[in-house]
Amino acid sequence: MAARLLQDPDADGWERTDFPVVCEDCLGPNPYIRMQKQDYAAECAISSRPFTVFRWRPGNEARYKKTVVCREIALAKNVCQVCLLDLDYGIPVQARDAVLGRERETVAKSDVNIEFHTNEIAKRIENGEDVQATARAEMNSMIQKLARKKPYYQKNKAPICTFWLRNACNRPDCPYRPCNGDTNMPELTSAPELRTQNIKDRYYGINDPVAEKMLKRASEKGVACVPPEDKSITTLFIGGMDERVTEGDLKDTFYAYGEIKSIRCVHAKNCGFVTFTDRAGAEKAAEALSGDLVINNLRLKLMWGKPRKPREDGGGGGGGGDGRAAAAAGQPAAMPMLAVPPPAGAEGTMMMQPMMMPAPYAPPTIGGKRGAVLYPSMDPSAMGTVYRKQRDEEEKAEKEAGKNKRARKGPAGESSGAE
Repeated sequence: MAARLLQDPDADGWERTDFPVVCEDCLGPNPYIRMQKQDYAAECAISSRPFTVFRWRPGNEARYKKTVVCREIALAKNVCQVCLLDLDYGIPVQARDAVLGRERETVAKSDVNIEFHTNEIAKRIENGEDVQATARAEMNSMIQKLARKKPYYQKNKAPICTFWLRNACNRPDCPYRPCNGDTNMPELTSAPELRTQNIKDRYYGINDPVAEKMLKRASEKGVACVPPEDKSITTLFIGGMDERVTEGDLKDTFYAYGEIKSIRCVHAKNCGFVTFTDRAGAEKAAEALSGDLVINNLRLKLMWGKPRKPREDGGGGGGGGDGRAAAAAGQPAAMPMLAVPPPAGAEGTMMMQPMMMPAPYAPPTIGGKRGAVLYPSMDPSAMGTVYRKQRDEEEKAEKEAGKNKRARKGPAGESSGAE
């Protein structure tokens, strides 16, 4: 056996390759990356065989990624060697097999069965069979609905710092979130069951929480497109739009279901509105395109429009309202308009309506109580001056002070005061 291994270096069955099987999301947006190759650096997470490990960094703000399964195991399921998602549609294996109606594969648990299964895959590849084609998913509407239409690079971010979670991170240059300056952490607000994922469950499609959530969301099709009771509503709301979707694209998609009255695209808010002339056309379009609206490879959300809420009375310009809003805000309420009679001697010349002039504003109130005068400037009759009563009291106090002063001087003061 040892002599055979020396004569045939490939007899050991270990993987030797020059490029990995990786999806576009894991490679990152940069077309020029530096990839490290390490022969027999780790064992496969599924077959436990030594394989060639590739390591690279997808972007400046991303973490280093590496392959976790060997090439044969990835080709057998048509998945990525890093994230173990389908190479064509970017969805988990469990979701892909459930949509296609494939039977669940028996999982090899013992080392002997795993070795036998891996050898069978290697023989098929050596004989020239396209193992990847047998695992490739057929095209259907449900696969298109679950498929990812554009790359998702958020999963390449650095993991969350575990020391930061315990409020004990004291490293001066921590490469993990949020210590590195990236405070976007959607994992903390996601469902708790999505935080614990297993590599073998993801590969074999067993108890995958991400796949179960995707299938549950796909089964709830048409819930948001129930026709409203108001028959006058003929507008459909389209969400998730961007500059790639124009009014012409919406017209080409919806004109087959009825006559269109108007189309409006609001790219600033990533939405649009399609209004039909009759209710039947709107209902037909909502029933046919609910959950399956894809325009220019962009999946859009379709819902019924809602009528505009009527504006509340009592606001606005033009003297509208009764002053309640101004009083609630602490502003003085305006007095009613006073009628000014026409000038004398104008009788018989022309019938004129009495002119109206605004009355002065009512004095401000403190604590909602009128008439509570706390300082002179609050008195409307004083015009900001000192009270007359206060002035009389001050004069009276001065006179009493003078009398007390003269009384202290004795008889001379009294006689001088008598004179």
